[in-house]
Amino acid sequence: MIKIIDLYILKRFCTRIIFLLVAISSIILITNLVEMIDNFIDAEMTSADIFNYYLLTIPMIISYAIPMSVTISSVLAILVYINNNELIAIRSLGVSYLRLIRVMVLVSILISISHFYFENNIISESNRLKNQIVKKYNLKKQKTNRINNNNFIEDADGKSIIIMNYNNKKQTAYNITIKEIKQNNIINRIDAKEMKWNDKDNLWVFKELLERKWIDNILQFNKTINDTSFSFKNINPIYLTSEFIEPEEMNYYELKDFISIKKNNSANTNKWEVGLHHKLSYALSSLILSITAILSSFTLKKSNVSYGIGLSLLIITAYYVLIIIGKNLGIEGIISPFLSAWLANFSLLILAGYLYKKNIF
Repeated sequence: MIKIIDLYILKRFCTRIIFLLVAISSIILITNLVEMIDNFIDAEMTSADIFNYYLLTIPMIISYAIPMSVTISSVLAILVYINNNELIAIRSLGVSYLRLIRVMVLVSILISISHFYFENNIISESNRLKNQIVKKYNLKKQKTNRINNNNFIEDADGKSIIIMNYNNKKQTAYNITIKEIKQNNIINRIDAKEMKWNDKDNLWVFKELLERKWIDNILQFNKTINDTSFSFKNINPIYLTSEFIEPEEMNYYELKDFISIKKNNSANTNKWEVGLHHKLSYALSSLILSITAILSSFTLKKSNVSYGIGLSLLIITAYYVLIIIGKNLGIEGIISPFLSAWLANFSLLILAGYLYKKNIF
């Protein structure tokens, strides 16, 4: 009988999660399309790039939808059992509340583990590729001047460097333009498709570049040069990663290694450490939200579905507000990166502990 109850609960719980995951992901996708359509038109994006943009956006949307789906499914599952008197029938068989929710908690644990691997193996790479499209068409016009000016960097030697894209894994920069200007006149310009970092010599290596020099605004030198290298003060892979890459574009292990290197250079790592701890805390969000939602549902007694949806949205909203507050406090250094990333989870666990003591005992 117990096994039959487990299968019954498992089937209904998983079915709701799958349905809600598809529904919520679709709503987020459509909403994003409505918000971005003007940007796509203004940027004159091709249909292929728009398709690729959303193909690469879907993993992140799914990541957002997973905790929401689990939360709503948890509330509705308990609420339906209460309204249909199934909870009374199950309890009459001698099944405790803890035994009843065990299957749902186990499913939430599996979802959280899968979510972590999904974030590391798929989302980080899709975010990196999507941001290449964003930078190519300058879709984030409200961002910093550095992005608006095609990633403009001023070198310590007075050279202006424009880099269109940087691949942290390969330590390779793409579409580079280097200008040396004196008295508002260009005296030297270098253009290259890519440059790769040489760890041994601490130099940027160019397979091929086009160099031009002017004297009194008259072109004196115009030549393609193969297999050469340059050194730029303070412009190295660590600097470019800080400028070009966001924490969500690296997986947990890449980000951890990057923080270690950055610390060795005595750099501020608050932003990156918050991102690192958030990757773990957010992966566990499905489990934390599910436990909180289940225990909260027992307080509803007899209620309709609208109350359940309202309770779910309240829990989800509170969780994401706490995430935003925690991240901002952590990046500013007001609280530790660990606490900032786990603030939302710890807060819900405290609430869950209170509800458990109130409803179970």
